Amino acid sequence: MGGKLGIPVVLVWLDCVAGDLFVDMYRRGRLENLAEFFEEGSFVKNAVSCFPTVSESAEGGVVSGFFSGETNMVGERYFSRRQRRIKHYKFNARAEKDFSPRLRRKTLDAIVENGIAMGRIIHACEEVVDLVATRYEREGSLKIVERRIEVASRIAVEKKPNMLFFTISADYISHVYGRRGDAVEKFIKRFDESFPLLTEALDQAYGRDNYLLFVFSDHGSANVSKHLDLPAFLSEEGFNPAMPDLLMERREANAAALSNGRRVGLLYFTHPEYGWRRRPGYKILRNYPGKGDLLKLLAQEEGVEQVFARKDRHSVVVVSEEGEGVIEYDSQSDRYRYRVVSGSDPLEYNIEPKWMSEEEWLRATYDKEYPDAVVQIYNMFKSKNCGDLVLNATTGWDFWEPWDIPYPELKASHGGLSKDEMVTFILAKGPKVQKLEIEYARLLDIFATIASCYDVWEIVAGSHAAERILGGKLD
Repeated sequence: MGGKLGIPVVLVWLDCVAGDLFVDMYRRGRLENLAEFFEEGSFVKNAVSCFPTVSESAEGGVVSGFFSGETNMVGERYFSRRQRRIKHYKFNARAEKDFSPRLRRKTLDAIVENGIAMGRIIHACEEVVDLVATRYEREGSLKIVERRIEVASRIAVEKKPNMLFFTISADYISHVYGRRGDAVEKFIKRFDESFPLLTEALDQAYGRDNYLLFVFSDHGSANVSKHLDLPAFLSEEGFNPAMPDLLMERREANAAALSNGRRVGLLYFTHPEYGWRRRPGYKILRNYPGKGDLLKLLAQEEGVEQVFARKDRHSVVVVSEEGEGVIEYDSQSDRYRYRVVSGSDPLEYNIEPKWMSEEEWLRATYDKEYPDAVVQIYNMFKSKNCGDLVLNATTGWDFWEPWDIPYPELKASHGGLSKDEMVTFILAKGPKVQKLEIEYARLLDIFATIASCYDVWEIVAGSHAAERILGGKLD
């Protein structure tokens, strides 16, 4: 399948760059090199990321067109019921092994063979490990920008891969200096200043205007100042949680709690009768022996904004301190409905409860505080790695754990559902790409555009990706 039309693909992934900051700088003419290059290309102002807003979920979406619950990439960490231990992709787990088996032959790597990557999480092509860039990332040094572009340019010229996929990380500086801090602005500005070196190398390797180039961020972040330790909370409530600072089998544990990106929480509980062999059902979670309603218990905690739980095969419950709603899915019409069942709206939508398609939900909510939440929350619970409960942190809070990276000061986190975390941007240019300014899209729509350029629409069938930047109309 790969290489059908011979269009080289270059994906430049700017990790953890606030979408609103980048768009503001781009629209105000502060990114002159990018603006000049993409003048004849497409610009998506509001590209909604994948929930949870972490790199694993975003990459799974970009390479397959599916949400985190379908790719099994629900974050950097999860709790394995079978192994009774926390699994972490940096230490004792492999993303490519957990990635959904049914999707492995339906990814970008199947469309565009002969790829080279730097910084990918799901290893499916040749991987280049740049130790200098890794050191710069850990130090929060802006030198990472020039280093990544220099190495990527060299690879393009020397090896001419059909797909070049590389990340430039602003993760550390966003955490330490805030989502719109001066250091993040300098990072974006440096990228713009170094960008011509990359395009000159790509022109030399592939020929001018003969490659498909995307620049995007995987997610944003939210400013934080308060932290809720979820394992400590469970301990205080009488549970015996698996401690996330020690990745080992925990037969004695009856619960587990961990965060991804620090602003989404995944909570797992034993079945009162069958232990870790079976998930506790919805009725048990709402009346857990000796504990009562776990959803309400957590929703009342100051650092928790919403609690999500799967009610049955076709519905997910949303609970906040002030109200409760339910997300419903109708498989016959492929439509979703969200309605408030008590109190105030936990998602703050105040939208008439009617059945709508994925596209209609995206259009109705991309500019709301919780973009695309109805569709993405429902689909997240399809993953075997998902928690029994999923938590979204309150504004200003996260679920940081004491063992975690000792930042000088943690000013921003990600993983959650807020607009600051969920909404990013896409710049695209190449053969067939139209000159367009697009109001909204999903980040995983990149997958559909590449598939369209390679004329392999069958690989997109059944996914959530939609082609938007080649000028076609959506159904």
